[in-house]
Amino acid sequence: MRLIYTFYFFLIGLSLLAQNNTPTYTWRMHLPYNSVRQIIEVDRTLYVLAEVGLYTFDLISGESTMLTKVDGFAESKVSNFGYSNDTKTLIIVYENGNIDLLKDNKIINLPGLKRASVGGQKFIYETSVIGRKAYLATSFGVVVVDLEKQLISADYQNLGAGGTTLEVFSIFVFNDTLYLATDEGIKSAPAYDSRVNLQNFETWKTNTTYKSTRLLREFNNNLFFVNDSILYNYASGSYSTVEAGVKKDYKSLITAHDKLVICRWEGVALLDKLFKLEEKKEPFMEYAIIDYQNNLWFGGFYRGLIKKWPDGRIDGFIPPGPYGLTTYDMQGYENTMYVTAGGHTNAYAPSYVNYGYYIYEDGQWLNRDLNNPVVGSMIDFTNIYINQNSGDVYLGSFGSGLAKLKNKVPDQKFTSANSTIKAAVDTREIALGMTQDSKGTLWVANYETEKPLLSLKKDGSWKEYNVGSNRIGEMVVDDQDNIWMLAPRSSSLGLVVVKENSNGGVVDRPLTTGAKNGGLPNNNVKAIVLDKDGEIWVGTETGIGVFYQPSLVFNPQQRLNADAQQIIIDDGIDIGYLLEKEVINDLKVDGGNRKWAATNNGVWLIAEDGSRILKHFTASNSPLPSDIVNCIGIVPNTGEVFFGTTQGITSYRGDATEAGTTHQNTLVFPNPVHSTYQGPITITGLPEDATVKIADVAGRVVYELIATGGTAVWNGLNFEGQKPQTGIYLIYSANKDDEEALVTKLLIVR
Repeated sequence: MRLIYTFYFFLIGLSLLAQNNTPTYTWRMHLPYNSVRQIIEVDRTLYVLAEVGLYTFDLISGESTMLTKVDGFAESKVSNFGYSNDTKTLIIVYENGNIDLLKDNKIINLPGLKRASVGGQKFIYETSVIGRKAYLATSFGVVVVDLEKQLISADYQNLGAGGTTLEVFSIFVFNDTLYLATDEGIKSAPAYDSRVNLQNFETWKTNTTYKSTRLLREFNNNLFFVNDSILYNYASGSYSTVEAGVKKDYKSLITAHDKLVICRWEGVALLDKLFKLEEKKEPFMEYAIIDYQNNLWFGGFYRGLIKKWPDGRIDGFIPPGPYGLTTYDMQGYENTMYVTAGGHTNAYAPSYVNYGYYIYEDGQWLNRDLNNPVVGSMIDFTNIYINQNSGDVYLGSFGSGLAKLKNKVPDQKFTSANSTIKAAVDTREIALGMTQDSKGTLWVANYETEKPLLSLKKDGSWKEYNVGSNRIGEMVVDDQDNIWMLAPRSSSLGLVVVKENSNGGVVDRPLTTGAKNGGLPNNNVKAIVLDKDGEIWVGTETGIGVFYQPSLVFNPQQRLNADAQQIIIDDGIDIGYLLEKEVINDLKVDGGNRKWAATNNGVWLIAEDGSRILKHFTASNSPLPSDIVNCIGIVPNTGEVFFGTTQGITSYRGDATEAGTTHQNTLVFPNPVHSTYQGPITITGLPEDATVKIADVAGRVVYELIATGGTAVWNGLNFEGQKPQTGIYLIYSANKDDEEALVTKLLIVR
């Protein structure tokens, strides 16, 4: 029987505000919340662990709040968590071993386990809170956290036979005895006897009858556990089976409101104190609890948080977020961000990622409809190209052809059935890169085929071309309509440049390292972008190269001048080439013509000419979920910069937007500025590189600045470094030729 869920998508945090007014220099997390791995009820609030992120759901108001690095938490990827009623403390354990304690709205970080060397893998399988302590079941033993003293108080390692390393999968204290679920059986030792050395493996007794034990829980003075897919209970020295000893795929056991909530893949059931089992159905779930009103809450992979009322009604809740964690490419258009989930492996084999693509606008995420006849069956989406005039979006894929969206809706799919796209070495029809020239011709990289470069004219006709490599990918078109293409997995060259000839064919020129041959820093070119000065910037395994005169690329007399150049930079400590030690995964140009570089060492913001590093964000100094950043996208109208990392998406409201030659919907925010506000004041909708002057009503200029692209950011201080007094201030702005001026007002309240 198919269940129909009513889903409520709730807004949180800054998404309740006008999106264009997101404060400059602030961060936001964009994590997938459609999978549920763990649920705990605390004081009429549910704490829910999704694929990686943690959020709360208020059972009274229905409001939800995300708990992320933006809020001061240490990491993004949560392994599991627990709550102590005795100390009113939430303990959050991350996959890398880092630990946060949340008490009285204050975060206390315990990094000891993260930093510790354990001589092997460091998995935390479960956090079991008993009284004032949390017991962490890990891949190397047991870690004890004293929640009252807020420190790691003990660890028990090498508990296996003969003192070997032993994984502990679950922990519980029952009748003053500490029980461990392991693959050697159920181990037990006195929990509170200070005379007992729990760090000595010989202290522990082992019941080898029940090997491969999981999910230890106490309910109604019985110890329940799962062994070999059978649920058992232990009481008064004897063991017995539950559910007639039938093997099932048990996911979680939770004690809540005088019930043992049993979640198995086959369905959810409730066991009461009389050992009466009540089936609730709901198969394919990972976790289940009941709340104080006897409502059943459960969740699983891609199902969201689901509520089942006592009368059988079902509601579902999913916070806004992308469908999956993975990213491949990002491209912005007006106020919208488009993201593809990927992709292919590093060896250019299919990755079989079925998350599709994600579209972000006005605080909401729209995800690919699996039932859509155009894109529903497509997988491994790769590069994105957006026609900045029409807004048409083209999505490449690593095996499913090419898709076109109009007004965010799937419109067409191009395959071998209706285009010159052909299959590669097997049946995969790969469209790995796209761009459009000044005539409106769409160019497509049909990777690893005999004629890999394709064109789609405005009249709908397709054509295919031989070029210098059959392995071509991401591409851009320069101001002369030359097509610059990456040549991935081509060891002897890094780029191929193509131009149309008078005969309707193309001329190509391969580019590689070395003088007069291209001057690339490295043949493994991973990113390419055209900046606002018409220069071609490329990112390689060993830094960045710039083609300052791309118009000379086909001039045989100017080969040296046509080569890429590496920028020499002096950071005050050393002199070298720009980011020469970094792998450049992606490059994007913002409204101020500055370059954002995605690397395996975070994100770098580079000055327009490449002479300075303006910012360097890492997972250690910012809310970036991971140092490995795959891709970057910039929303043109807001300047919000999106980063796709190996652990999800985050965004940063930058201080540069796209601009024209005139004022466009000029806006000052926040306005008014209250005495409690300490952040920047942002003026958007300005002409490119406009001069901005802030003056009082008497005409005295208190500050002056130049816009970056279409945005100017004022720190709120006057020329003397002081805060201006209460009053109305006039903001004058003019384009760089002083041909157009605008005056707007700002109220400051001290």
